[in-house]
Parts: sequence; structure tokens; C-alpha cells
Amino acid sequence: MTATIAYDRPVSNLIDQLSATGHVTHTPYRKTSVTLHHNDGNVSRLSHQGVLNGWKTRKASAHFDVDAAGAVAQYVKVNEYAWAVGNKAGNQSSISIEMANATLGPNWTVAEATWKNAARLAGWNFAKVIGERPSKSNLFYHHHWTSTVCAGPYMNKIYDQVLAAAQEAYDHFKDSHPTPGPDTEPFPGASYFHTGQKSPIIAAMHQRLVAEDCNRYQSSANADIWGPGDVKSYAAWQQKLGLEGDDANGIPGKTSWDQLQVPNI
Repeated sequence: MTATIAYDRPVSNLIDQLSATGHVTHTPYRKTSVTLHHNDGNVSRLSHQGVLNGWKTRKASAHFDVDAAGAVAQYVKVNEYAWAVGNKAGNQSSISIEMANATLGPNWTVAEATWKNAARLAGWNFAKVIGERPSKSNLFYHHHWTSTVCAGPYMNKIYDQVLAAAQEAYDHFKDSHPTPGPDTEPFPGASYFHTGQKSPIIAAMHQRLVAEDCNRYQSSANADIWGPGDVKSYAAWQQKLGLEGDDANGIPGKTSWDQLQVPNI
């Protein structure tokens, strides 16, 4: 099963179910923005599964959906193309987050629990995928890309609040690090990893990551494209070694270190 993002809250996994419809383009792109939408649907049918059912019959998709209670589901890997904004460049460069509308038009109101959790999720994506702080130049509503009222008049009125919530989440997530797990026993050279210095072993590991297409492993780890040598690319390498869960937390430790000794590189 394709993994969801490593969010700190539950994420319902509907990635493979949507992929089976053919409404996903499995090509990685550099993401530079987040786009918020309202579901534009019958309020009584806006469960995560209900949204998926709708996309099974029409060529549409988004990376995430946030329901009326604020719960999150993922449908498309964050670095892939979703059929969401009605604009090719936007679909390539933006991560789309759908929000359950609490009422129908003309206002298309969205519950506070929904938009606040969507903004928080946007902040996570800015911190962990895009690498830039949310601003008016990269946090958009659907109507930024094409002629539509989405995300609706109500969301237009509270855009500044949404942006502030996304920025607060970004500030929270940008300096967070993985929680150490079983694969984080001290080993020679570990301190080099977070200081920017490179021991011979770590330098050799970098070279091997590049030689064996680091980006491909990062993409398979549900990540965007990073250069080799950071926590996220090391986590991708650990997954390539067959490690799972806390053993693939992006922090060099004894389990993965034993497999990265010079004779094996």
C-alpha cells in the first residue's frame, strides 16, 4: 500500500483507491504552492469516501480532503499531479487541499474545524515539502488558477485568518525533527549529519544516493525532491534498505549504519 504523508495526526489512506480510477498522473513535480478548494457538493455526502466515489465517475482528484470535523484523507502523493485546479501549470506546481463545504451556494461556508485543519495541513506541506513560508504569493484558492468562485465568498472573507493559521503551522513544523526510534543508537560520525560536516562514511553515502537516483527513492517515500544528505533523503535511503517504521526515521543509527560501511559502498 502506498504510504500517506508522515503527518502528526491521522491521515486516512485513499491513495491506491483513487489511483485505480486512472485519474492520477504518476509523474513527480516540484511543488511551490498550496491551493485550497471547497468540495462543491451535497453537504450530506461529503465524507472522505463520498468524495472518492465522486471522483470515480469524473476525471478529478486532489492531494487531500478535510471533512466537516477536520479529519484528513490523502488521495494523491504530494509530489504528483492532481486533476484539481483546471490549469496544467497549477496542477503540476500546487498541492491541492479540498475542504468540506458546510452550506451550498452562494456563500459556500466552510466550518471552522475544517478550514483551520486545512490551514494546518497546508503549513505542514510548506514546511516539509515546499520549503517556503506561506504567503499571499504561494497560498491560493482555486480561483487563482481558473475562472471559478471556489473556494467561495466565505473563504475569501477570511483569507487573512487562513494565511495566519498556515503560517503558525509552518513555524511549528519547520524546525521539528523525527522522534528517535530503535535505529538511533550512537555511532561514529552521527554528529556530522546534523552539523553540516561530512565524515568519510557519510560522504560516501551521499555519493551512492546520487549515483542510484536519490530522487526516485525520495518519491517512493511520498516525498518531494530534496538533495542528498538531509533527514528526508536519509529516510528514503533507509526505506530502500528495507527498514520500516521507526527504523526509517531519517536519523542515522546502528541498523542502517551497519549497512553503509565503506566496504559495502
